[in-house]
Amino acid sequence: MNEFPVMNESLNRIYEQSLSMISANALAAGVKLCVFDNLREPVTVESLAKKQGLNPGATQVLLDTLTSCGHLHKKDGMYRNMPDTDSFLVSSSPTYYGEILLREYQRNSISPDVIIERVKSGPVPQSHTNDMCNEGFWERYARSMANWERAGTAQMLASEISGLPEFQSFKTMLDLGGGPGLMSIAILKNHPTMTGVVFDQPSVIPVTRQFIAEYGMDNRMSTQGGNYLEESFGSGYDLILCSCTLNFAKYCMDTMVERIYDALNPGGIFVSLHDGMNEEGTYPRVHVLNMMTSALSGFSCSLEKGFIADAMKNAGFSSVTSKQVIMDVGPFELDIARKDT
Repeated sequence: MNEFPVMNESLNRIYEQSLSMISANALAAGVKLCVFDNLREPVTVESLAKKQGLNPGATQVLLDTLTSCGHLHKKDGMYRNMPDTDSFLVSSSPTYYGEILLREYQRNSISPDVIIERVKSGPVPQSHTNDMCNEGFWERYARSMANWERAGTAQMLASEISGLPEFQSFKTMLDLGGGPGLMSIAILKNHPTMTGVVFDQPSVIPVTRQFIAEYGMDNRMSTQGGNYLEESFGSGYDLILCSCTLNFAKYCMDTMVERIYDALNPGGIFVSLHDGMNEEGTYPRVHVLNMMTSALSGFSCSLEKGFIADAMKNAGFSSVTSKQVIMDVGPFELDIARKDT
């Protein structure tokens, strides 16, 4: 006669993860439909469906799902955005994240069958890795990343750097791979006179210049286009910042950091913000999940904790300090290296 098993574990974690694709799909659908643009004030499902030409019954299913996921609030049959939804999913917001969300959704969409094939046969380049060779991709990427940077990341990094004892003595900085330039703009706004150079792909530079003008920094900032892995990015800097960009130098990191060392003035400081994988490549979870599809496509660029710090020491920096900073997209490593005077 069979007996029921004695259970010491719960199915809850596995069951909830099996539903995670539904919440991701609903969120992406809501962004594509721009429903959040019309939910800044309480609205009935009938009113929203009529305004956007949607089916009322199916629209209610979507809105109820988005409510259960925490994106909307529902009371007395009226739906409206939650505060963070207003900030990040309304397309007119300066911190709109929807474009990045949809791009990352497409990049990370991979079926179990494709994962199985990659695990059996090895990585195969996918279209999103080919797109990275297209200059138009980097222009679009930089423009969308600006909203994420000014949603708190640039302010956090500027606060960290402006708190350095040497900060007020800086005269010039380089934002290497700086994209739209919001990081260096935020830093320079904390300093009365320092000037800055943003170096990135040639196709990105027009975007950078637009943001420099938008923030009124034309007289203190300039740009330079090129591939920093192969081309000179100048010298004579008191501060060099690399924010989430040195992953592309993973396989030539010692050489790259040596070039950064040489480009600094005596007493200069090199700051790197980047992912820092640890626990044998299984943490932080957000970075593991975000990189899986790319890794299975042959583009594995995640960096281990201490990898850049070690390259800083190898290059001859006299002092290297590291700390973890918690950002809205997970924990990152902040490495700060000082060159002898």
